[in-house]
Amino acid sequence: MWNVSGVRPLAPLGAALLAACAGNGAGLDANGQPIGAGGAPPPPLTADFKSIQDDILTPICTHCHSGAAAPEGLELDAAHSYALLVGVPSNEDPGRLRVKPGSPDASYLVLKLEGSPGIVGAQMPFGAPALPRATIDVVRQWITNGAPPAATGSTAAVGSAAVASPDSTSFAVTAISPRDHSRLSGPPRQIVVAFSHEVDASLLNETTLRLEIVAADGAPPVALSARLAEGNPSVVLLTPQRALGPGGYRLILRGSGGGLADVNAQSLDVDYRSEFTVQGAP
Repeated sequence: MWNVSGVRPLAPLGAALLAACAGNGAGLDANGQPIGAGGAPPPPLTADFKSIQDDILTPICTHCHSGAAAPEGLELDAAHSYALLVGVPSNEDPGRLRVKPGSPDASYLVLKLEGSPGIVGAQMPFGAPALPRATIDVVRQWITNGAPPAATGSTAAVGSAAVASPDSTSFAVTAISPRDHSRLSGPPRQIVVAFSHEVDASLLNETTLRLEIVAADGAPPVALSARLAEGNPSVVLLTPQRALGPGGYRLILRGSGGGLADVNAQSLDVDYRSEFTVQGAP
């Protein structure tokens, strides 16, 4: 949805996207509210992330933005969307955050939904009618309110490894982009790692975060800069200090014994590893 280049056309779905099943199974009406499926009317679309996920992101955006093949790695299913939206720079316009808490006018998500001048690519949702003004206003209000997360999280899977839900009592990885074993057409501008708890930023350094070149024994690791996402302190943004050439890369997050921990000093239980491949020119 919010990614641009290379998104396949959705002509066969077209206008049907807005009538597709929303959180209640019936879609949104012309005022941007969920349509009842008979019986009692559904609860209205509200400016909280669960409502936005259930009635906008899941039924409309995940047609394209889901799974390992999600454009630009932006997965908008319930397990990944918050971590990859809030405080994370846009790949299309790295100077803007996808969602900047408190600032809807500075949030690239809103600019893409509104089709604002200066966006890269098309207005979203791609290949379908624009969302109703009332729906966009709900998204704007959620961001104005500080873009708080939903009250509960979902269990995610990173590659083949099961990971904890964001409300888990353990400190664990909950989402990562690029996904484990991803094959990328070009070098990633950043690596996004989401954890179940707020991260102790003082522990983000070259000993706890390491990006190795696979099959290059003895080669030094790729230098990374690391910071917490703005307004989303359970997400770490890793930026390679040089463009990654074609080849395989392995990210290592050091666990217990001097490794990463949350703000309550609860350590990551084990070392976590994730690999991706940057493909060369065809």
